[in-house]
Amino acid sequence: MANKISEIIQPRSLQQRTLLFILLPTFLTLLIMGMVNVILVRSVLLNQWQQTAIARLERSALMIDSRLLRMKRLLSIFQGESGKEMNRQVSRFLMDRIRNSDGVVDVKFEWFGETQATLSGGRSNSDSARMAGRMMFHRVERLDVTTPQYDEELNGETVSLVSEFRDEKDETLGRVEVKISFYELIDNISETHENYELFLVDSSGNVLTRTALIGKRDVRESLGKFGGANDLESRTLDELQESEQGVVFGKGLLPSEISGFFRLSEAPWTVVVVAPGNLVFKPIRQFRFYYLLTGTIGLLFALWLIRRGLNNTTDSIRDVTVAAEALAAGKFGEPLEVKSLDEVGELTRNFNVMTSQLRERMQLQQAMGIAREIQQNLLPQTGFQDGPVSVSGASVYCDETGGDYYDLLEDLDGSGKMGVVVGDVVGHGVGAALLMTTVRALVRCRMTRPGEPSEAVTDVNRLLCLDTSRSGNFVTLFYLVIDLKERQLQWVRCGHDPAIVYQVETDEFSELHGKGFVLGVDDKWLYKQNSREMCSGLQVILIGSDGVWDAENSQGERFGRKRVQALIRENAAKTPARIIEIINHEIVCFRGDTAQNDDITLVVVKIGKCGPDE
Repeated sequence: MANKISEIIQPRSLQQRTLLFILLPTFLTLLIMGMVNVILVRSVLLNQWQQTAIARLERSALMIDSRLLRMKRLLSIFQGESGKEMNRQVSRFLMDRIRNSDGVVDVKFEWFGETQATLSGGRSNSDSARMAGRMMFHRVERLDVTTPQYDEELNGETVSLVSEFRDEKDETLGRVEVKISFYELIDNISETHENYELFLVDSSGNVLTRTALIGKRDVRESLGKFGGANDLESRTLDELQESEQGVVFGKGLLPSEISGFFRLSEAPWTVVVVAPGNLVFKPIRQFRFYYLLTGTIGLLFALWLIRRGLNNTTDSIRDVTVAAEALAAGKFGEPLEVKSLDEVGELTRNFNVMTSQLRERMQLQQAMGIAREIQQNLLPQTGFQDGPVSVSGASVYCDETGGDYYDLLEDLDGSGKMGVVVGDVVGHGVGAALLMTTVRALVRCRMTRPGEPSEAVTDVNRLLCLDTSRSGNFVTLFYLVIDLKERQLQWVRCGHDPAIVYQVETDEFSELHGKGFVLGVDDKWLYKQNSREMCSGLQVILIGSDGVWDAENSQGERFGRKRVQALIRENAAKTPARIIEIINHEIVCFRGDTAQNDDITLVVVKIGKCGPDE
C-alpha cells in the first residue's frame, strides 16, 4: 500500500517536482508562518488588552471606592471616641459633614436607652441632643455596605453604610446609617468601558447593575445572577470568587468574548467587563485576511515565473541526465554545451569538469591498484620454518598503499643466521610506499653482505640520508638476527617500538630494548647492536608497528600492549601465522565502526616446539 502511494505522488516531470517540492512546501510554510504570526499577534494583543482592561477596571473601582472612603473616614472618627463620652458638638459636626457629602441622601443616628434618640438628616430635637451629649460606648462595629435597595421615599435605589455602637457587654447601644444614592455612586464608570458590557456584581454573584441600566433610578426588579448566561460568565464567576482581579478568555484561538474583573476595596462588589472578540481581535482578522491574500497572489505569480523559465532549464537538465547515464555505463562523451550562466549552466560546467576528473581518477585508480599489487608482492608471501624456529608476518594498510614494511631473511650471508626486519615509514600513502620500497632495497642489498648487524644498519642509514635529507622523511626500524649456533639473539633498534618476548614455561614477558636513532635523519650516526642468550624452552617474539597498540575505538581507548601480551599468552601454542590472524581479528573487533587510521604490521617468531595450525 505504501509503495502504491509513493508511486502515485512520485513526480514524473520537473514541473510536477517543482509544484510538489517547492511551491506546495512554500505555501504550507507561509500558511504555518501566518498561523504562528496570528498566535503571536494574538498573544500581544491579549496581553495589551488585559493590561488596559485591568487598568480601566481599577479606575472604575477607584471611582466608587473614593466616594465610599470619604464617608467611611468621617464615620471612622467615632472609633477614636470609644470609651469616652461623645461631645454633642462633635456628633453634630460629623453628621453635617456626612449629610453634605456628594451622593448622601439620608443620615440616621439612633441611640437606644431609656429614651430612644434619633438624629435624622442632620435634624435633632432637644431630647436627642441631650442624649447625644451623654453618649458613651465601648467600641464601634466595622462599617458594612448594604446591597442596593429601592427607597420609596427617595424614589430610587440606595446603598447604606451601617455601623453599630456596643458597650462592654457587647450589647447594642446605637447605630449609624448613611444612605447613598446608588446611581450617583456608580455614575460615569461606564464611560471608561465604551463598546463593552459592564456589570457590578456582589460577593454572592448577584448582578447589582449593568451597562444598559446605569442611570435608571426606577428599576425595582431583580437583575438575576451573574454567570448563568454562558460558559464565559460561569468561568468568570469562579475566577472572581478566587482572585481580586483577572481576565478570562473564551474558547478558541480567537474567542468571541473576553471578560475582566476587579474587586472593590471599600464594598463587597466586583466590577466586571465583557468585551466582544470582534473588537479585540479586529487587527488580527485584518492581518490574517491580507496575509492570505498577498500570499496567494505571490504564489500564483511565482508559479507563472517558474513555468516560463523552466523550459530551457528542463532541456539542459535532460542533456546532463543522458550524459550521466552514458557515464554510468563507462562511456565518456564530448563535453556538454553550456547554454546559460545560472545554476543550471554551472551544473553543466561542473559536470564537464567532473567527467574529466573522473576519467583521470579512474586512470589513477588503475595505477594505484597496480602499485598496491606491486607493493604486496614486495612483502614476503609466506613465512618460513628452520628447525625450532618458525616465522610469519603480515601487513594491513589503511590506504591503497602503505609505509609499513617487514622482511624475513632465512640465510644471512650464508652463515645460517636468520633475520627479521620490521620498518615503519613516517606517514602512509603513496609517498610512504615509495620510501618503503627504497628502504627494502637498501636493506636487502646490505643485509646479504658480511658484517655485524650494527654495521649493516649504519650503512643503510647513510645511504638513505642521501634521499631524505631534503624531504625530512624518516623511518623507524627493528632488525633482529637469530643465531641458532651460538644460541643468541642480536638486534638493532632504530627508534622502533621494542619487541615483546614471552617465555612460555616461566610465563614471563620481557622486551628487547636498545638505544638507536631513526633512519634517514643523521648520516653520521653509528648504531650499536644488542644481544642476549636464547632461553631454553618455548619462547614467542613479536615485533610490530605502532599501528597495533595505537589502534583506537569510538571512545578513544587504545588497544595497548597489554592486550597484545594477553593474546600471546592465550595462543602461544599456535603457529605464528595463527597468532597474527587472531591479533588482527581482535583489533578489528576492538575498533568497531572506527576507521583504521594507521598501517598495522606484525611479525611473530617462535623458537622451540611449534603447535598445530589451529
